[in-house]
Amino acid sequence: MARQVRRSKAIDKWKLKKKYEVIAPDIFGNVSVGYIFSREEASLIGRTIETTMSKLTDSNQHHIKVGLRVIGTKGFTALTEVYEVALSRAYISSHTTQGVDIVEDIFDLETQDKKRIRVKVLIFTRQKIHNSQKRLLRQMARETISQIAQKATYDKVVQETVFGKLGSILFNKGRKIVPLGRVEIKNLELLGPPQALETKSQI
Repeated sequence: MARQVRRSKAIDKWKLKKKYEVIAPDIFGNVSVGYIFSREEASLIGRTIETTMSKLTDSNQHHIKVGLRVIGTKGFTALTEVYEVALSRAYISSHTTQGVDIVEDIFDLETQDKKRIRVKVLIFTRQKIHNSQKRLLRQMARETISQIAQKATYDKVVQETVFGKLGSILFNKGRKIVPLGRVEIKNLELLGPPQALETKSQI
């Protein structure tokens, strides 16, 4: 007589997962950016979501990419922080023309609230310039952003980056050195692991 094999009913893993709505930080008005699923709240910490300024602010700024990272939950809401801001390659290429110089620099600094960040700056000139002028532009950019960061929180620095204020400040200072076409923050990155918020689940 053939031996019957008992088959356990397969468990649908998706049914065990909870659905969390991901919201952007306060600087973007806590708008919803989508949903993620997880069985445990703890496993959400550090999860990342990619979006753009056009989606966060209902604007035409498709070229500004914003990376969000989960740092806590409140009920079935996932709270986030900005861990990266970056310009698209297509946008940078569209402003790259012959007969000009692009001065690029990258440096780390600390904000008023002790957040370590890495900044990449792009300075587009209107003409070819000397190496000594390039050094002056890099020095200006480093000193200016460092001074701003020392007096501003990380969220404030992000806000002034994505809404163009930081680039405008650098442009106005840099054009006193050489004629400029534009100044862009190519990339802003939050260094270090995510700092989880001390929030309690409210179900």
